[in-house]
Amino acid sequence: MIRIRRLARWLAIAAMATAGLAAPSAAHAAWPEPQAAMSCKPWVILSAYGTNEYTDSGHPYGSTGVNETYIKAITNALADHKIGQRTPDGNYYPVPNATVDIRNLPYPAGPGLPNLLTGYFDSVEAGRAELVKEVRWYSDNCGGGTKLVLVGYSQGAQVVKKALADPGLQSAQYVINGVVNIADPTRYNNTSGFTDPGDMKTVDKNWSPASPAAADGGLMGRIAVPQMFSRGLTDRRYFDVCRTDDMVCNRPGAPNPNDFLTLFGQSLGDGSHTSYRDGAGLATATAVATKMVSTALGPIISPPDPNDYSCTQHGDTDSLGAAAIRAACDVQTQGTWYTWGGGHSVNPPQATYGTVDPSDPIRSANDPIHKGFDCSGFMRYVYYVAAGYDIIGDRTADGNFKAPWSVRIDPNQGILGLMPGDIVFFGSPGYAHHTALYLGAGKIVEARQSNELIRVSDLFSHTDYVGAIRVSGAGGGGGPNSTWGTGVRTHSSASVGSPVYTTLPGPTGIRIDCQEHAEAVTAEGYTNDVWSHLPDLGGSWVSNIYVQGPAWLPGIPACDGTGPSTGSQSTWGANVNVHSIAAVGSPVVSTLPGPTSVTVKCQEHAEPVTAEGLTNDAWSFLPDYNGYVSNIYMKGAAWLDGVPTCDGGAASGGANHTTWGTNVNLHTGPSAGSGVAAVLPGPTSVRIDCQTHGQSTTAEGYTNDAWSHLPDSNAWISNIYVTGDPWLADVPTCEGGTGGGSQNSPNQRQVWATNINVRQDTTTSSAVVTTIPAPTTVAIKCQWHGTPVTDQGYTNDGWSYLPDYNGWISNIYIKGTAWLDGIPECTAPPHAS
Repeated sequence: MIRIRRLARWLAIAAMATAGLAAPSAAHAAWPEPQAAMSCKPWVILSAYGTNEYTDSGHPYGSTGVNETYIKAITNALADHKIGQRTPDGNYYPVPNATVDIRNLPYPAGPGLPNLLTGYFDSVEAGRAELVKEVRWYSDNCGGGTKLVLVGYSQGAQVVKKALADPGLQSAQYVINGVVNIADPTRYNNTSGFTDPGDMKTVDKNWSPASPAAADGGLMGRIAVPQMFSRGLTDRRYFDVCRTDDMVCNRPGAPNPNDFLTLFGQSLGDGSHTSYRDGAGLATATAVATKMVSTALGPIISPPDPNDYSCTQHGDTDSLGAAAIRAACDVQTQGTWYTWGGGHSVNPPQATYGTVDPSDPIRSANDPIHKGFDCSGFMRYVYYVAAGYDIIGDRTADGNFKAPWSVRIDPNQGILGLMPGDIVFFGSPGYAHHTALYLGAGKIVEARQSNELIRVSDLFSHTDYVGAIRVSGAGGGGGPNSTWGTGVRTHSSASVGSPVYTTLPGPTGIRIDCQEHAEAVTAEGYTNDVWSHLPDLGGSWVSNIYVQGPAWLPGIPACDGTGPSTGSQSTWGANVNVHSIAAVGSPVVSTLPGPTSVTVKCQEHAEPVTAEGLTNDAWSFLPDYNGYVSNIYMKGAAWLDGVPTCDGGAASGGANHTTWGTNVNLHTGPSAGSGVAAVLPGPTSVRIDCQTHGQSTTAEGYTNDAWSHLPDSNAWISNIYVTGDPWLADVPTCEGGTGGGSQNSPNQRQVWATNINVRQDTTTSSAVVTTIPAPTTVAIKCQWHGTPVTDQGYTNDGWSYLPDYNGWISNIYIKGTAWLDGIPECTAPPHAS
């Protein structure tokens, strides 16, 4: 009822306010007079007039006269270029000719007498649909021989703006050579992308240039101009005129339905809304028309071939978007599979084997043997390659959609709001189920679904496009970081009392350019006074208490320009003692009452300390306290990354690790049958100088034959009890190689399933050498084609030779492709020696 009463008031006021604008009562109100049939003339001006206007013999383009003023200016500008005919000065209106056609858009232009039942928004919607239909007619029937110019005034300008965002018009947008909107009730003063402020021309009541306030704009709302009309290959086709005192296009502050009628009536009453036809307004119309025609005569890029599904960039974009497209197309042209979960839970981002999607187990049955990406893993990878770091983060499509990106593209802007390299999403505003990379020209490259290769598709082959983001802020500063926790607020300054800029709903990838000491913040029992500056989130700040990493982030400079502070770390726990030397029995020089940010000068191995079930023999020297603290109370690795030893060198051995489990035996050799050198009562920090293949050990259902040498104990430990990969990364072999499948170490692969037979040769009828009871890491020397084996609905004839077992196993039981990547073919017929 409230809306009906407001509409009734508006109709009454509009009728009274426009009474002075109406000509004889016999005039045909709102709908235009009958027109000649549409035809493919070289130039066509499509004109949409404003609310409650009509046409007759004396007002062929709307009774207010604004459209007529601009159409006359446009036809004269065309005549200056020997196109069409010039309209004489004085009381003459332009007329169609053989070269230039002029048409009124047939739409209600309501509400207004006698169309009381036609609502304003229904009228706008009807105009949008009709304009899209007419633009498509010229595109479909004129073979590129017609150039369109769209002119909209008041409600007609809103009709034009809405049509520009319609996918149906966007697919035919190459026929449009110019747009002029006057007194647009959806003007968005903060629209970006215009190369010249004169394209959106703002004047004061004296018709002198003026600067619009970003917070002001259209009375009926603010709609951005689709960027294809304001930047890029078809730059500057859109022109706009508004007077600052016209409340229809420059309402102060945010729109408010409660004062629509008051401000609309004010602008009609004082003449500001109709002044565009009079006096100095004529000079403005001439200037805008001259500029628009000059642009319209320039080349408009030919439309791309709609049947071109090659993976390539269509249109201009920024360097980061272009790099992402190159990375995506490299993946696509290699014939990479979609695989559910591919590209996640791995760092750095890369293709991985997927898993069966429980919501679609039949289609995704092959995903465990397909190495590739799912949709969000694909976006993560291509922007990792483009930016040089994991700028997207390990998120789902919905998580990425909801992350606080600084540039978002509303779905109402359609494809003209998009740039190549934008990440597009599909689903609903509340949940995005799919994502892809926009190539331009309505094409995307996507990891679409299981059992399909990554491919190029039409954007609107998905019916639920819900918007896009533009990835910004690549590189620079200290590089990528991530928050932890939910509901984390960023502030306008480094203080919890300052205004909140945004709230991060969950762990979020962020870029930090500098950090500084400011207000202390306590969370989860820790206190930290360091804050980080986030240039991509409006230059806001976040407390480092919510940023993953040490209290003072390594490699990120201080905001005062003093450079990185790589020695700063953080303790945990309460009442932590700082000792005069690296021993718990030495004098206490200070006690840290709670988690504290500290500067660490160096570290050394000394007396082992046990706390919370962990043991560590590393100690750090704190120059500010002139004392030592056990690393068991330092946040981070057992041996702190990037901190030198107190003797001036690096960590001896180059690799420090942690064991797991209780009562773990250390042996005199890489075999469980060798003598016990020591027993680790619980998880312990250990230093490893090399590793080798020895006796296989089984624990918790896993089997591993790798053993590590502990120089501080001169003993060996099975890698089954060392946290990390079965073959530890960056630890050399004890024979002098790098291990891990290169040089002296055979290739490592993972067996899945239980009770797998290792056979004498590559047939299922050959003798069983041994049985692997559980998932196991194995060394593979080479592979061979043998008897096909079928399991879980898959068949494979590949077999791998396991030198540690002196036997063969079907590749059907080895994680990876059917024929294993990187494993050579055996050079002789298979047999167990």
